[in-house]
Amino acid sequence: MAEMKRRDVLRYSAAGAVTATTALVAAPGLATEESAAAPAGPRDPRDPRDFDEKYKGRKIRGRHLGRDRDELHIDNKKLALTLVTTLFVPEDGSPEHVGLGYISAINHYDPVEINDVRNRDGLRKLARKVVDILGDIGISDEAAKAHQH
Repeated sequence: MAEMKRRDVLRYSAAGAVTATTALVAAPGLATEESAAAPAGPRDPRDPRDFDEKYKGRKIRGRHLGRDRDELHIDNKKLALTLVTTLFVPEDGSPEHVGLGYISAINHYDPVEINDVRNRDGLRKLARKVVDILGDIGISDEAAKAHQH
């Protein structure tokens, strides 16, 4: 039998603790996402969360077509969205949680949570965040090109 050194025990114990903690933190968030998913079947052609409005002089339009298929347009130009699972630390002091969020070429390092239960207006919040970030700069056609993470 191979001899195990103290540092190996500590290293493997630490790795196991990180894995277990990640599983404990992620499991409730992922279970919530599963339970919040829309039932299978035909989709209502107009989701009540869809929007088409002006924000700070820019036209923003969002359509909820189903997770990872939602669409967002800024001034009639499509903005590609990438769905990511990440840890969210709410600013309101509520507990941190793992959830689904959208990133784009504009807000790449600051995902906006998309959750049917806690954050029904996530797509609208993302559109407004993009407009705030862009300021007077227009969105390019390159922003419509999707990429994977």
